[in-house]
Amino acid sequence: MVRFGIIGTNVISGGFVRAAKKVPEVALHAVHSRKTQSAERFIERHLDGAEPVKIYTDIESLARDKEIDAVYVASPNALHCEQAVLLLNAGKHVLGEKPSATNVSELERIYAAARQNQRCFMEALLTTHMPNYKVLKEQLHRIGVPRKYIGQYCQYSSRYDLYKQGQSINTFMPEFSNGALMDLGIYPLSPVIDLWGVPDKIQANSLFLDSGVDGATDLLLDYADKQASISCSKISNGHNITEIQGELGRIEIDFVSFIKKIRLYLNDGTVENLGVEQDLDIMRYEIEHFVQLIKRGSIESDINSWSFSQSVLSVIEQARKQVGLVYPGDNR
Repeated sequence: MVRFGIIGTNVISGGFVRAAKKVPEVALHAVHSRKTQSAERFIERHLDGAEPVKIYTDIESLARDKEIDAVYVASPNALHCEQAVLLLNAGKHVLGEKPSATNVSELERIYAAARQNQRCFMEALLTTHMPNYKVLKEQLHRIGVPRKYIGQYCQYSSRYDLYKQGQSINTFMPEFSNGALMDLGIYPLSPVIDLWGVPDKIQANSLFLDSGVDGATDLLLDYADKQASISCSKISNGHNITEIQGELGRIEIDFVSFIKKIRLYLNDGTVENLGVEQDLDIMRYEIEHFVQLIKRGSIESDINSWSFSQSVLSVIEQARKQVGLVYPGDNR
């Protein structure tokens, strides 16, 4: 049994709890929030009360809890590095919500702590663990020589109206390392890096909000014989179809963060649905993988490897530098 603590009481933490309930090897032991009331509401909403769940309002106390084996970190992006390093040094395994850190330098600090303490660290990028992502990789050869990737994740933020009303919303504040590229762009970007590696050239363009974060960003990635374009936005809605084009046809992916459906279109007129049924609680797959890593004593995933996460973040960091998107963590 792997006993988990959770940092954060947001929507994605609720998704983690729902998925974790389907993994027999997982027990939910503690919840961390800045306010006791927030943790209490989260527990009441997502946990059935069958087992007592501890509440922590300071992370040091959670880190000292000997009954916690692993921690899911779902705090604002800017806090990921310091919290992960603290927990790893306390002997906890860490599943860190994407992006794992603000920049590559922070990521290297996390990896060093994982090595030193021989504890598992994995970025919680759920896409790469889904059954439909495996199908995608298995079927990709059917479109022939790949030439073009068009990825989109444009979703009007549920918090944007409050921001426009003048409220200070974490998801639009640079001190939390947020914005469209960090929060959403990583989803369509990650499959490109996994499939094709780091591009030869990166071109970035961002639309900035008054707070200093990007409301929308576009990337153009150049490879020797192919190219990829990434579009993400937190201030507009998109159709959110991702397409991989080859010389023999193309593959369309509905909602790349969830990979809900996959369709194959070949030049000869063939149309085929490739997707398989997936659990609606899609975080289940990454949790199961993370638990297996812990059980076999691995400190690094062979799916969301450290080098993979580092490559994705390096592209994001280069893009941010191009457009002048700077976060406080960049100066540390």
